[in-house]
Amino acid sequence: MFQTIVIGTDGSPTARLAEDAALMLATAVGSELLVVSAYTGDGEARAAAEMAVEETRRRADATGVYTRTAVAEGEPSAVLVDHADRDDADLIVVGDIGLGQRKRLRLGGIPDQISHEAPCDVLIVRTSELAGGAGTGPDYKSVLIATDGSSTASHAAHLGAELANRLGASITLAHVGDELMGRIVLKDTAERLGDPGLPQRNAKGDPGMTIAKLAEDEESDLVVVGNKGMAGARRVLGSVPNTVSHAARCDVLIVHTVGRSPRDLKPGEGAIVEENGRKLAGYRDASGKLTVLSRKCTHLGCSVQWNATLQSWDCPCHGSRFDPYGKVVEGPAQRDLEVIGA
Repeated sequence: MFQTIVIGTDGSPTARLAEDAALMLATAVGSELLVVSAYTGDGEARAAAEMAVEETRRRADATGVYTRTAVAEGEPSAVLVDHADRDDADLIVVGDIGLGQRKRLRLGGIPDQISHEAPCDVLIVRTSELAGGAGTGPDYKSVLIATDGSSTASHAAHLGAELANRLGASITLAHVGDELMGRIVLKDTAERLGDPGLPQRNAKGDPGMTIAKLAEDEESDLVVVGNKGMAGARRVLGSVPNTVSHAARCDVLIVHTVGRSPRDLKPGEGAIVEENGRKLAGYRDASGKLTVLSRKCTHLGCSVQWNATLQSWDCPCHGSRFDPYGKVVEGPAQRDLEVIGA
């Protein structure tokens, strides 16, 4: 899962709450922690930043989490995104202070900017909520995973389910939209996750606001969505993940599903990726070798999806299945997926 987690800190009490979340995840999945503090101004500002990361390092050492620190001059969101990019991080953890109101339809504070620009997954921790309560970090016991059945949502669902399993949390699947399609999508997603009995919620309404409401109704501690509509220059401020990140009262994990390239794939991972504006099926084996395939099923041309449970490319239209390298495992397809590169 997450090999490297980036956490930004300024030494404030709310930053400590976000650190608690990062430490919890790092402990659960065996990640290293990169603690980053940004500063602007004179040597006094740098000294304060160095003190903040050193305190976090001491806290991490007490939990046994391997930790590195970095201090850099610059605007906080830019510094965090830059370090996540240069260190090939898998997750940035950030508190929601300064997130701003969704209705503004513009990039707001530091967490808002990071959620739109990050090259990796982003966890937004509701430090503003926690700060008014007991003052302790989050404890994820119930996870709501939102899906629309797309290949990108499938990737988010698998990551969310794996994280929930690592944390011992319960999982509820959610779909917003057409009821009949929702039943099909939820059933298929549960089967792909290896647990057909997972609780499922099918609802209608504005997708982002409805997902946020479902999370509240289910008393979820964490909601998982893909970043479709938030990636780079194509970002849509009214997109589903953007709305959820602002409207949900619980923590939000935005999984980096859109804008991924073959270079982003980890060993043993398959996903739909983009290369020169073209969507392809990419797989990197345990040795690091990359195989790039056409995502079009050779039966009738539907787009295949990666099945992380079975390590296969599955066609959702008629059930054809291919191994990670594109070889036919199960028909009706008779021909292997086209190999684009290896």
